Amino acid sequence: MENLVFAILMLGCDHTLEACENVPTPIEFYASREACEEILPLAFHEAETHPIALGDCVAIPENWIEKDIVFEWSVDEDERLKIAVRGADNTVFGDPTVTKVASGKTSRMPAG
Repeated sequence: MENLVFAILMLGCDHTLEACENVPTPIEFYASREACEEILPLAFHEAETHPIALGDCVAIPENWIEKDIVFEWSVDEDERLKIAVRGADNTVFGDPTVTKVASGKTSRMPAG
């Protein structure tokens, strides 16, 4: 079993979810999902200037953190954020995470 770390992917979007941008978070990696989820409300707070905030804690193999990785994301027809992590050699890690939309100041924690 691989050792995992977790990172927050936080996006600030317009009302249509057509234009989204990355919202920086204070720490890059967390040792556990629980530690990451404790900080997630603060990350949503950082995205309050956007009409809609989308975010979640994403698992990454620990041995990938020193390499170039890319978060690939999309929003499905149910306005759920799907995230995959692509490594430097084009390897994709894990199944996409699904997160409910969180809007404005009433941000919700991710589902599932």
